[in-house]
Amino acid sequence: MIVQEFVLTGMRQYLAVVMLLLGIALGAPVWASGLDKLEADAVAGDPWAQLNLGAAYDHGIGIQADAEQAVYWYRMAAEQGLEKAQFNLAHCLATGDGTVQDYLQARSWMHRAAEQGMPEAQFLLGAMLAEGLGGSVDKDAAKTWLQRAADQGDADALAYLQRLSR
Repeated sequence: MIVQEFVLTGMRQYLAVVMLLLGIALGAPVWASGLDKLEADAVAGDPWAQLNLGAAYDHGIGIQADAEQAVYWYRMAAEQGLEKAQFNLAHCLATGDGTVQDYLQARSWMHRAAEQGMPEAQFLLGAMLAEGLGGSVDKDAAKTWLQRAADQGDADALAYLQRLSR
């Protein structure tokens, strides 16, 4: 998944992930220099670097997994409007341990990603609305978001929508 995120950012970010993955294969010095560059770009405000640094912390890729750091970096990118960061932040807030878990914020960030047309976010927002995760149950809104995701080919959303409509 992290490779896909880098590919989406263009050649510069793709080359960065290649360097990071090579670092994993070759040992710490190459990885450290790639991680240092990623962190420098993230600190400088590059939302794609922030997203990918969040993913590194989220999944423990090259560094120790740290949910609080993952949330921090995802939030930095999410606040700049990056839908994938909004989605990852929401997911992290919904599924994280007690130090970062916040269903209300998760639902809010999932809504932002869903509004940008991301089918995975539309599906999960629909599920959150249907189950009342992060707020009250709203089956009508849930069906609307699930339908939007299903219209984009999300099979899970279609199955959930069918189950909800029974």
